[in-house]
Amino acid sequence: MDQLLTSLGITKDLLADLVINIGSIIVLFLIVRKLAYKPVKKFMDERKAKINAQKEEAEELNKQAKQKLEEYNALLENCENAMDNAIKEGEKVAHKESEQIINDAKKKAEEILAKADKKAQEKHDRAAEEATNYVVNFAVEASSTLLKREVNDEDNKKIVEAFLNSVDGDKNA
Repeated sequence: MDQLLTSLGITKDLLADLVINIGSIIVLFLIVRKLAYKPVKKFMDERKAKINAQKEEAEELNKQAKQKLEEYNALLENCENAMDNAIKEGEKVAHKESEQIINDAKKKAEEILAKADKKAQEKHDRAAEEATNYVVNFAVEASSTLLKREVNDEDNKKIVEAFLNSVDGDKNA
């Protein structure tokens, strides 16, 4: 083996240096692993766990936000439907009230027309009675002038009224 090593150009000093270097590398590796790698790995694992927790929390918050958005959209739709229903109901009530007002106005107009017709009929009847009285009085005066004598007014009125009633009877028949 010595010959093989010498043929390769490796001396015992070089071999010893190689073993020492390899041992130093192993010791250095163990020291670095103990002092640097484990704390760095621990830090990285903690950071990874923290990031994963934040990611899960963000996903949960996003899920909650989407759920709230759906709830608000449903609530908004319900409000819009309620508003539409309220408007339709208000229109129905307003329509019914307007019909009631119109019907009341028609009834009042009919009452006013009925009262006006009644007053007109009363005025007509009074005017007819006054005309009859005027004609009776005129006839009495005319007959007393023609007869040139004093005639009993009561008798003449009865005669003229009987005549007018017979004329009215002829008109109605």
